[in-house]
Amino acid sequence: MSRDQFITMRGAWDTRHWISVPGLSHQADALQLEESLSALRGMTRVIAYPNKQKIRVTYDQTQLDYQQVLEQLESIGFPAATGWWSLRKADWFQYLDQTARENARAPEPPCCSNPRGMGGKNESAKRSN
Repeated sequence: MSRDQFITMRGAWDTRHWISVPGLSHQADALQLEESLSALRGMTRVIAYPNKQKIRVTYDQTQLDYQQVLEQLESIGFPAATGWWSLRKADWFQYLDQTARENARAPEPPCCSNPRGMGGKNESAKRSN
């Protein structure tokens, strides 16, 4: 699949991440991880790479966040790596997910061609007079 094909298949709020999972070493583990994570609401795609001890997840940020993915991994006995860099990335990814969720729920901003949302009822009354 080319990069362009993959991008067109994704939703506006989809994101994907690599997650290091030190306990992932066998194909049976990979199947268990894929099945468990795929059951999460908002999870679009899960690919496990046992030889690299990593998984690649794609999910909708409006329905799921990085912390929930990490919690699910831990609940099935495959916690993510806890090194300095992994923790730093986890904090950053969680921040991005939270911001995306807030932006997705925000009202449409006003624009020169779409002035909805500018001013209150009093502003509309002043303009009509």
